Amino acid sequence: MAFWIFLTLMLLAIAIVVRHGQFEERLALATLVINFVGTPVLYLLGGADWLQPHVGIFILDSAAFVILTILALRSKRFWPLPIAAFQMIPVMTFFVSSVGENLRSYGLGVAQGSWGFLQLAILIWATIRTRQRQKIESGM
Repeated sequence: MAFWIFLTLMLLAIAIVVRHGQFEERLALATLVINFVGTPVLYLLGGADWLQPHVGIFILDSAAFVILTILALRSKRFWPLPIAAFQMIPVMTFFVSSVGENLRSYGLGVAQGSWGFLQLAILIWATIRTRQRQKIESGM
């Protein structure tokens, strides 16, 4: 069920951001979509045990974190900050699960991916809000 909700949210974000988003929203969307699609592919290539740390996924998550952090630092808007912060969680989870063997659990695995829902929701909200502000400023 959660997969279908996430997929619906991701498709909604794609539709809204592609239609109404500016460069920042589109860069964030592209980064998140590549990360969200790449993660299960790398899990399958790495043995499909999603409770074990995977270096490939760590690299993908880290690259997304760097891009989103640069976006947040260069932006004059607030919304990129929580998206970058939420992306830091899977990066830190890799270190925690690599060091603490007995910390690997179903809960840790679920918590690692659950922040994607919030990232997409923030991105949708930011795009709609920016679009509304543009309409007001242009007098429409």
